[in-house]
Parts: sequence; C-alpha cells; structure tokens
Amino acid sequence: MTLAIYQEWLQQWDRKLVAKNRKILLLQDNFSGHIVPDSLQNIQVENFQPNLTAHVQPMDQGIIRCFKAHYRAKYIQWAIGRHDAGVTASEIYNINQLQAMRLADIAWCEVDTTTIRHCWRKAGILPTIDSPAPAQPAVPISSLCDVTNQDPVANMESKVRNALNDLQATGVLQPKNRMDIEALLNPAEESWMMDGMTDEGICQAVLVARDAQEEGPINGRDDDIEDDAPLEPCPTHREVLQAASVINRYVGHLNDPLAHKLETILASFGCQIRLEESKSMTSTHLTDYFTRM
Repeated sequence: MTLAIYQEWLQQWDRKLVAKNRKILLLQDNFSGHIVPDSLQNIQVENFQPNLTAHVQPMDQGIIRCFKAHYRAKYIQWAIGRHDAGVTASEIYNINQLQAMRLADIAWCEVDTTTIRHCWRKAGILPTIDSPAPAQPAVPISSLCDVTNQDPVANMESKVRNALNDLQATGVLQPKNRMDIEALLNPAEESWMMDGMTDEGICQAVLVARDAQEEGPINGRDDDIEDDAPLEPCPTHREVLQAASVINRYVGHLNDPLAHKLETILASFGCQIRLEESKSMTSTHLTDYFTRM
C-alpha cells in the first residue's frame, strides 16, 4: 500500500457514495500511508489507536500464529525425515517452493474450527447469543480428545517444541543454536515495515526486482534454484511401490488406529500408482526384442 494508491482508491469510493447519496464511517489502522485527502465528502475516516489492531482483528489473535506453528512443526518433521533418509545435515532444510506450498496447504487445513472460534472469542467482538444456541460446526475428534490445554494456539506451540526436541535428538540441532518459539514463529525480518520508505523508493524496489526476474532466464539463472544445485530425480513408479510396500509391512505389526488408516491410504495410493504406470506404458513390437544382423 502506498499513499498515492490509498488516496486514489478512497476518492473514487467517495465519488460513488456521493452519487448514491450515502454516507459512511471508515475505521482503519494507523499505517503511515493512510493519510486522508481533504476532498472527501461522504466518508468520515477514524484511525484506531496505536496497538489496537490485535484487539479487533481475530486473525491477529492467534489464527495466523497457529497456522505458522502448524507449518513449522511439519517443516521440522520434514527435515527430520530427510535426515533419516540419509540426506546430509547441511541439506536437510532445503525445500523448494512447491514442497513449501504443499506443507502450507496441509498446515492451513489443520487450523480447525476450534482454533478459529477461540480466536474470535478472544478478540471480544462477538455478540452474546442467547439460547437457543446456533448449531456448532463439526470439529475433528482429535480436538475433542485433547483436554490437556484448551488453548489451541498454545497446544500447537507445544507440538513445535516437541518437533524441535526430535530434531535436537538427531544431533543435527545443537542446544546453543535452538531458537525460541517466538523467534521461530515471528522472525525479525517479518516485522520489517515500509513506514520509512517513500512511494518512489517502493516503486524503485519493485522495478529492480522485476528486472532481475526478467534477466534471470536470459543470463541462464533461475531465482528459485541455484545453478550448481543438483536436481533430485523423481522416484520411479517401481521405487514408490517398493517404498509403500515397506511401510505397509511395518504398519501391519502395529495395533494402532492411525496405522490402520495409513494402511488403507497406502492401498489406495498403490492402486493409483499402478494405474498411472499402466497408462505410461508404450506398445512394443516383436521385432523390438531382436537385433538386426
């Protein structure tokens, strides 16, 4: 957001309201670029007091933090999995954009209705609803069974600590290098604000980034992949089926509901892989098996 974009948007909206003979009150945070133009007729703007945003926006009451905790926990476990697979300690944290997006998708799906309701209530902006109570959306059984801590955000942060303990147990993470939860979920670089930048500075930064992106392919560079980084080949259908078979043999010896569920998923996954393998097969001829004299 820049001052010019903000004022242009606000003035355009004000003209539409004037045409409809409608007046509104606009509440906004006190971002430095939110400077109200003097020409407004039908919009009255009021800024929140400093540090009030977190109290009126439920997303800032823990939903975002809970999502980031889910993602961090899965990312750490993903790194541990790479360590167990024999990847060197210096490379276990390497992750490409597609893999990160998939982890983020899984993490967001695990931010359940319990977490969202908790954060909206914590914001204190929900009205009190008298009986009869509205129908409650379905919540995962795992949320109902977890009675150790009623705060879903604190629950998830505890799982991040457990993931860090597992990583430390591998010997890859040294205690002196371990980050605390606050630094892990809210890195300092995420708090960088553009308050001190001018519109021209922001525009120049965008242009430089765009030029670098356009020149990358011309100069043989790829912003997402280092030039000398070896590309990890995709496993073949046979390798995937063999890996699934090994996991199936292991979970077959476990008397655990989650293991039984994984067994069912792996069976369906194996069928899908075999179907894809059959579709990728090409027709051969009898002469292909003989060499010409």
